[in-house]
Amino acid sequence: MPRYIRDPYEFPGDEDLPLYEGRVRRRKPVVWPIYALGLVAVCVAAILGVDWVQGWQEQDESCVGCHTPQHEAYLDRARAAVAGAVPADLSSHHYQHLHGTGATLRCIDCHRGDHGTRARAETLWLSARMTARWLAGVDDRTLEKTTLTLTVRSGVTQTVPQTFLALSEPHLSNDGCVQCHQDTLLVAGMGNHTHNMLPQAYALWANGARLIPPRDDPDPQTLIARGLVRYPTTLYCSNCHQTHRSIDAPGYLDWLNVVKPACEQCHREVGAGPAEVQPPAGE
Repeated sequence: MPRYIRDPYEFPGDEDLPLYEGRVRRRKPVVWPIYALGLVAVCVAAILGVDWVQGWQEQDESCVGCHTPQHEAYLDRARAAVAGAVPADLSSHHYQHLHGTGATLRCIDCHRGDHGTRARAETLWLSARMTARWLAGVDDRTLEKTTLTLTVRSGVTQTVPQTFLALSEPHLSNDGCVQCHQDTLLVAGMGNHTHNMLPQAYALWANGARLIPPRDDPDPQTLIARGLVRYPTTLYCSNCHQTHRSIDAPGYLDWLNVVKPACEQCHREVGAGPAEVQPPAGE
């Protein structure tokens, strides 16, 4: 209902003026600029926070910032190898080799995928989860990052499927390997089938990377023209190349306990190849 308002302080003679008819409206305070500024401040803080975290992760010291014994051990191995000691594992071997050529290597280089936007987001999310697990005291502090691939049942040694005990997101480390080892993946021919039949090799070739003819092949152009076929295997580089495992073996490869089961797993998944793989002589 409209209300009729009479000003109690009207002057004499104002009685003949028409009365104001309408609704009583109170002026609302303007608050949206405050909300907008608050939203902008939150966004800026988030961007700066992400940028700081990414910059912090570029330093190897960030990996030991939480004083986790396994990460401290890995960094100690790398520093010792750079100083001239015999590398204890594949990771420290990479440190020694690259630093010897004048290049640099950091822990994050092998743990953030292909350095793309999606990989960076996944790395940040993985870091947040690992931090939460560390705060809860349930993080994986296993020093030798490997998995059991052999078991003895009734006196008979049998292989068991591999698991990723230490890798929460194995594809990130796998993509890190691919960044530097494309030439290994793209060498054509059966002699390199353990690499060029992986889905990662097929993806590189399908995206325009050129195959490399094998040395001393009688007809390399036929191999190049044949191209690659995508095989549906779930294997990653880390199935054979375990970077944080101390081992005294050529190429830091454990043929019997690691590589052999990985080969047999691939053969089962693609439905081709021998069910039982014999390691090279002397292994």
